[in-house]
Amino acid sequence: MVGPADKIAYETLVQTIYQKSNFDFVGIALKSADSLEQIKWRYVRGNITQRYRRIVLRNGLGIAGLVLRTGEPFFDNALNDKSQNLMYTPITVVEKLNSAAAIPIIDPQSRAVTGVLMAGYRNGSPVSHETVAILRYYLRRA
Repeated sequence: MVGPADKIAYETLVQTIYQKSNFDFVGIALKSADSLEQIKWRYVRGNITQRYRRIVLRNGLGIAGLVLRTGEPFFDNALNDKSQNLMYTPITVVEKLNSAAAIPIIDPQSRAVTGVLMAGYRNGSPVSHETVAILRYYLRRA
């Protein structure tokens, strides 16, 4: 369950990354309190539509689901190349992202992955291990 202090921290984190970086989109997806199998995008900046609010994923599906399931970072520079990308990524479709990086948000007490921090580009800018490191830096400071 995400408490009021967590909500403020997540909102501030997304806002800070979006303002201090050149990402086109920054978001946090969290497991739903009512169902640990569902993942929803809760905090976003740089969105071009409100459709992200309707995206509900299960563990293992999409970028957020994959990162939640594995607990490992993810990045891809060919998100819209259907011949290269077999993973369905609804957030990248509705937000028209060409590249994105995502890292797990880990609860310090339980060590369980509770969410995903993702940032991406619409303009084709590449993401890499360095992008993952930048996201980790911001998350540690939050």
